[in-house]
Amino acid sequence: MPLKRNIILELTNCLQGTLPGWEAQSRLEPEIRKQMRQQSAEGTSAKESAVLLLMFPKGNDLQLVFIQRSEYVGIHGGQIAFPGGRYEDIDIHLEATALRETWEEIGIFPADVTIMGKLTCLYVPPSNFNIHPFVGMLSKEPTYVLDPLEVASVFTVPLSTFFTSTTLQQKTITFRDGSDVLVPCYNVEDKIIWGATSMILNEFLEVYSVAAAKVGLL
Repeated sequence: MPLKRNIILELTNCLQGTLPGWEAQSRLEPEIRKQMRQQSAEGTSAKESAVLLLMFPKGNDLQLVFIQRSEYVGIHGGQIAFPGGRYEDIDIHLEATALRETWEEIGIFPADVTIMGKLTCLYVPPSNFNIHPFVGMLSKEPTYVLDPLEVASVFTVPLSTFFTSTTLQQKTITFRDGSDVLVPCYNVEDKIIWGATSMILNEFLEVYSVAAAKVGLL
């Protein structure tokens, strides 16, 4: 069965309305992150960044693109993320940051992406970044060209997968210093999506569920 085209229009409309915001994001906040946030002076000297929640239609579903970062020395090395990165002076706005970083990291041309809207900005205490999440659509499945210094792999997940009863879990994450932390996460074929990425994802899924319900997909 082909994808209902009006889900894309309805999702765009929902992204322009009132967003679930922090209430949705905080449901996937790890306890250790909550402690760090409470101890930090949020936003006082934060650096600006942007990510792109990139989708394309396939069959009767929308596919959401994720990357796994390369194993570099840094806070987010090896983690699952959305393509994106730091705002640069060459960017005319944060939307341009998200598109440029997606192009540099996985080879998607900015002109091929239709921006549908923006989610709620999220502050990340460990790296002192404000993340501005944008939602974009491709007309078809892309061909990826990865920057191996930044991206180890790219994979996609059908949006319907996130609404199965077994996807939302609690998992133990081992940090580079050897410490173990139990975190809420989305577990998709042993890909553990947690931290800021899962918090942003959770807000998006709440917006998507409203749109999907309006067109009879959920």
